[in-house]
Amino acid sequence: MTNDIEKVRQLTSKNEGCISDAEGELLYKLARDVPDGQVIVEIGRGKGKSTVWLAKGAEAGQRNKVYSIASHKGSQTHANANGENTNTEFITNLTKARVQDTVVSLNEASDEVARRWKEKIALLWINASHEYEDAKRVLVSWERYLSPNARVAIHGCDHSGPARVIKEHLGNLGDFTFEQSVDTTLVLTIDKCIHHWIIDSNEIGICKLCGRKRNFERLRRVALETENKRRQVGRKKK
Repeated sequence: MTNDIEKVRQLTSKNEGCISDAEGELLYKLARDVPDGQVIVEIGRGKGKSTVWLAKGAEAGQRNKVYSIASHKGSQTHANANGENTNTEFITNLTKARVQDTVVSLNEASDEVARRWKEKIALLWINASHEYEDAKRVLVSWERYLSPNARVAIHGCDHSGPARVIKEHLGNLGDFTFEQSVDTTLVLTIDKCIHHWIIDSNEIGICKLCGRKRNFERLRRVALETENKRRQVGRKKK
C-alpha cells in the first residue's frame, strides 16, 4: 500500500490544492475502506487534487463511484475559484491520473444536487467555503443520506466557520462523534449509541448510557428556523 500511496503523491504533486499529502493519504484510506454498494461524495473540488486521492483510494477498494460537486452557494472567492478555467484544469488532472471513469463530475450547487439525491453515502468530503453558514448548510443538506457507518471528513477546521459547525454537531445539535484528525481535516462518524434520555425541567437531556447531553428546547428552535427558511426559499422560487 505504501507504494500505491507514493504513486498517488507523485501524481498530485503538481496539482494546485489546499490539502497536504498527509490529508491526501487520509482521503485515500477512507475511500479505500468504503463498503461495496455505497458512494463517496466530494463537496468543493478545486483543480482535482483531493478528487484524485479519493478516486485512487476507491479503485484500491471496492471501486465505488466518487461524485464530485463543483460548487455551492459560498463566498464570492469560492465561486471565482470554481470558474470555467478551474473546471477545465480539473478534467485535465483527472484524465492524467486516469480516474475519469471513477469520478462523476456534477457542475451544480450542492444543495440543488442534495434535493434529488438517492444513494447511500459512506464518505462525505467537505472541502468548500470556510464561512459558518455555508459549511453548516452543506452538512445539514447531506447528513440525511449518510449510511449508519459513514464518515464525514471536513477540511479547514483551523477556520472558525467549520470549527463552529463541528462543535455543534459533536454537541447538543448533532449526532456525530470524533474519530481522528490530520492537519486541518477532521473526521466524524455517526453516534452509534441508542440513547436513553433523562430530561430535566429545562429540557436538557442526558443519556444514561453514554452521558451525552442534548438541549431539546434548542433543537426544536433550530428545526423551526430551518423549516421557515426552506418555506421562504420555496416561495421565492414560485
